[in-house]
Amino acid sequence: MTATAGTDAPTGAPIPHPPAPAPARGPAAAPAGMWLWTELGLDVQVTADVAGQGLHALVGLALRRNPRRAHLLVSRVLGKHLPVAPAEALAAGAGVAALVRALPGFEEAGKRVADPRVADPPVQGSSAEQPGGPRTGPIVIGYCETATALGHAVADGLPASHYLHTTRRPLPGVTPILEFVESHSHATHHWLMPEDREILRCGAPIVLVDDELSTGRTALGTIRILQAHAPREHYVVATLLDARPPAARAAFADLAGELGVRLDVVAPLTATVTVPAEIADRAARIRARFAGGAGGRDAARATGALVAHPVRRLVADWPSDLPDGGRHRWSPTDRHRLDEVVPPVAATVLAALTRPAGRTLVLGTEELMYTPMRIADALARTSPGEIRYQSTTRSPVHPVDVDGYAIRAALTFPAPDDPGRASHVYNVRPGMYDDIVVVVDSVRVVDSVPDVAPGADRSSPRADTGLHGMLTQLRRCAPVTVLTLPSYQPSYRPSPRPTGAPPAAGPLTGAPGDAR
Repeated sequence: MTATAGTDAPTGAPIPHPPAPAPARGPAAAPAGMWLWTELGLDVQVTADVAGQGLHALVGLALRRNPRRAHLLVSRVLGKHLPVAPAEALAAGAGVAALVRALPGFEEAGKRVADPRVADPPVQGSSAEQPGGPRTGPIVIGYCETATALGHAVADGLPASHYLHTTRRPLPGVTPILEFVESHSHATHHWLMPEDREILRCGAPIVLVDDELSTGRTALGTIRILQAHAPREHYVVATLLDARPPAARAAFADLAGELGVRLDVVAPLTATVTVPAEIADRAARIRARFAGGAGGRDAARATGALVAHPVRRLVADWPSDLPDGGRHRWSPTDRHRLDEVVPPVAATVLAALTRPAGRTLVLGTEELMYTPMRIADALARTSPGEIRYQSTTRSPVHPVDVDGYAIRAALTFPAPDDPGRASHVYNVRPGMYDDIVVVVDSVRVVDSVPDVAPGADRSSPRADTGLHGMLTQLRRCAPVTVLTLPSYQPSYRPSPRPTGAPPAAGPLTGAPGDAR
C-alpha cells in the first residue's frame, strides 16, 4: 500500500414573524480564530501539503447535531456547506485527479477520448454494450452525498473513466447491486445502483472518492465488499484531506496484504488529527453555551418582518437520455454531451436573473451537486456579476454566529423528495444575494399548475408542493429561480429484489463513532 500526498403573501409583502429570540449568553468577549479547535482539544499536525496553503485554507470547524460524531471538518472548496466560486470547487477535484494520474497504471486514463460518442455508443445488449459503452478506463465511485460532485470532478480528470456515485434515494421495485451501512452517519444507508449491473466486473481499477478520510473505515469496508463482488488488482482512495491516525494507515496496508491488492491513497493535504476521548462532552458544553445557535439557528428569523421575494420557474432544455449526474451512470459520452448542454442552460438562467450584474447563489440539492456546479461555472464565465455555488444537505450542523466558527446560519426545511426528514442550507441570510438559483431534478417537483409557462413569476411556491418548505425559506433571503432538470430514468435497471430477499451484498458497518 502506498500513500501519495498529495404562509404565503403577495410578492413584496412583509411576512410577519415573531422577533428572534435573544442569543444565548456566551463569554464576555466572543472567541475568535482558532477557539473551537482549542476548546475541543483537537491537535493537528500537517505532514504533507501539495498546494502549500495549509489546513485552515481547506477546512473550517463546526459542531454536528449527531450523537455519534461531535465535530465536522467543513470544507471550504467542496461547495456543500459553504459557498464557493464554482471554478475553485472544480479545480479542487482536478487537483485530486492529477494525483491519481501520477500513479502507475493510470497513464492511459488521463488521455482524453477523441470522439467518445463513437468510442462508447449507448446500445443495449451484452454487458459491454450497456449505455455508456465499453469500459477501457478506471471506474470512479463517489460517496453520497458530500462527495458526489467531487467524484465527478475527479472523473473529469480521468477522461477515459466511467463514474458512479452511491445514493440514498431508493428506486422503487429495484435492488441495488451493493448496499452499505455507515453506523456513524446521520443517514446510515446508501446504495450503488448502476444502470449496467455488470459494470464492476470488468476488472478495471476502482477509485473511491470522498471529501476526507478520518479513520478510513468506510473506505476499507467498501473495498472488502467490492472485492467480494468482483475482484480486481488495484484500488485507489482519493480525497481532499487524509487525516487518518497512524493505526488507520496501518489498517490500509494490512487490508492490501490480506486481499492481495494494490491500495493507494492520494490527497493534496495529509495531516494527523488527534481527537481527545472526551470530545463529545466538550462539544455538548459548547452547544449548551451557544443554545439557539447564538442567533444563527434560523437565518430567516433574524428580523421581525421579511420581504417575500418572487419565485420564478424554469425547466431546462435537457436531453432525456443524458443523466443529471452519476447515480446510475456517467460515461465519457455523457461527459462530452454535458459540455455541450450546459452553456445554453446557463444562458437561459442568466436571462431570468433579477440582477444579472449582482451577486447570485446557485444552489444544488443534496446529491444533485455536479450539474448545478457546472451550470454555476458556465454562469460565472458569462455573467457580469459574482457567482457562488453550494448545496443543500442532510447533514445536521449546530450553527453559531461567532467569528471563527464555520457554520454561522442555517435554514432548515422538509426535504423536497422526502418531507418526513429535514434538509438544510447553511450560511445563507437575507440580503446576501441578489438572486438564488436552486437546481432540482423532476422527481422532487410535484407540479399542480401545468398551465404556468416556464419563466413565469409565482408569488407563492405552493404549486411545487415538494419544494414548498425550501422555497418559503429561500424567498425570504432573495428572489428565487427554480431550475428543474429531468430525472434520469435508467433504461437498463437492476432486477427487482424478490419480496423478503436480502440486499445484494452484506452491509458496510462500523462501530458508533466511526468516521470515514
